[in-house]
Amino acid sequence: MKSCIAAVLLLVYGLCFSQTPPGGSPRNATAYPTESQLRTAIETAATLAKAERLDVEIFDAQKAGMTQPLFAARLSLITGACKVFFNTKPENGLTQYFGTIAATDLPVLLSAMATHEVTHCIEQREAYVRKRFDKILPPGVWSDSVTVQGYMGAVKSGALETWGEALADIASLLYLKQAAPDRWLELAKGVAAMRRDLARKWPEHDTSPWLYKIIAADANAPVNQSLFETAFQLRRQYRPGG
Repeated sequence: MKSCIAAVLLLVYGLCFSQTPPGGSPRNATAYPTESQLRTAIETAATLAKAERLDVEIFDAQKAGMTQPLFAARLSLITGACKVFFNTKPENGLTQYFGTIAATDLPVLLSAMATHEVTHCIEQREAYVRKRFDKILPPGVWSDSVTVQGYMGAVKSGALETWGEALADIASLLYLKQAAPDRWLELAKGVAAMRRDLARKWPEHDTSPWLYKIIAADANAPVNQSLFETAFQLRRQYRPGG
């Protein structure tokens, strides 16, 4: 459901976290992720999804005849599983970008990216399977007359793209806070800055109004509540103009 642009943005999102010395690459810079690294990242996100009773199936995008850059995901309405695709073939320019990331940062960044993608499946399940439109639609939009077809039409029109990206970005920030608490603030600011800086080129992916508010509030997932459920709540609580 999400375009390839979303996955490209996730790649750039990771690059914004790196600490590159002037005139060079970071120490212990990494190369383009291997299949093992990509699978490990998805498996980490799959563990989070399993707690939500959502199975994750992993596919090689190249073998599936797809040209996804890095990660992409969609919910299967047949199996109910989240199908996550990884790309082992670098597109033009991607290898040099990964060279700016410190090898020690790569695992947590890839897992945050995979968590972003799994979050899209979580929201799709709420819409297409559970029909919980009061939970997933922006405040003021929900009504008893909303149907799956109507929701699908809104998604295809692009009207909910920023709303959906906000949820996925918030979930990835919450993951980073859990997985890398000592570096969370730095990493979170990198995500927000990237979204803001690319707003002119991709305005529909500018989730920074949410992210800056959440960073300032030092928001956490409550004890015994999943980061996905928290992301749903924070998306509404910190929505622009809310």
